[in-house]
Amino acid sequence: MNPFNPLPLLGNPHVQTILGNLLTGVPHPSRSKRSAVALPDGDRIALHETPPRRATRNNHAPIALLVHGLGGSHRSAYMLRTTQRLSGLGWRVVRMDLRGAGVGIRLARRFYNAACTADLHAVIEYLLNAFPDAQLSVVAFSLGGNIALKYAGEYADRLPLRLRGVAVLAPPIDLVRCSELIARYPFYDAFFVRHLTHQVAEHQRYFPDVPKVVFPRRMLLRDFDEVYTAPRWGFASALDYYRRASSLPWVESIRVPTFILAARDDPFVAVAPFEELRPPECVRLQIVEQGGHMGFLGPDGMGGIRWAETQVIDWLGQH
Repeated sequence: MNPFNPLPLLGNPHVQTILGNLLTGVPHPSRSKRSAVALPDGDRIALHETPPRRATRNNHAPIALLVHGLGGSHRSAYMLRTTQRLSGLGWRVVRMDLRGAGVGIRLARRFYNAACTADLHAVIEYLLNAFPDAQLSVVAFSLGGNIALKYAGEYADRLPLRLRGVAVLAPPIDLVRCSELIARYPFYDAFFVRHLTHQVAEHQRYFPDVPKVVFPRRMLLRDFDEVYTAPRWGFASALDYYRRASSLPWVESIRVPTFILAARDDPFVAVAPFEELRPPECVRLQIVEQGGHMGFLGPDGMGGIRWAETQVIDWLGQH
């Protein structure tokens, strides 16, 4: 495996994090077919399917289900980059808008949370029924990675046989410690709060009958979860939500090939929980010293600079 070496002058984790987000590297979004998956409570989840570009037996093409992170959607640059690369390798790529995200904001009365494993399961079942000759892998980023890991452990005894693997990048597996970490960086904390409160305001336009929430004037991400996420999903508090939604207790139950990639200097994701893990043999855990959060700007050994995304794609090719 090609080791990660940051590009010159980009060793700082905040530089990696911010530039990794700003340098999208996707000139045109992939063409996609939109569909929706109905959930038991009446909400729906939007899917965006990109067929394989390489000649293949279409119904047998492997499926990569992509799950975005906090504040993301099917339009996030990392989702588009991964779609372009995998579809070029013969994969059918499906980008999932978590409940209420992206175009799904008009389809769901509630927003996603870090424990929406039943939603992920519903989407996987839908895709496997739609393509009965295909195998499927999940590729998830940041908060989506926590959902995917929790799903793999929580559903370990009833996972579909055609689910071949789970690959996650920078997952916050211990939400309590991650919330404590991000609170040390007001810039990042405020960025997420602004985005989420704007999303709530937009949602209100489509569902004016949903009770409004009054946010504090000055608010941390933890305050948002205290005021909005926890009560909307039946958690007693933000702390109760973080404890019950974290995937950390579930990783040791995973029985499907899984790849976890994280950076030790990530300003959002606490690294200590990874070091406490005793993962089963089917789980490959890789922690690198640098990379920031979803940055990893460095030579990937193939002429590109998105090192982590290349590691995920290479791992998928092996499984």
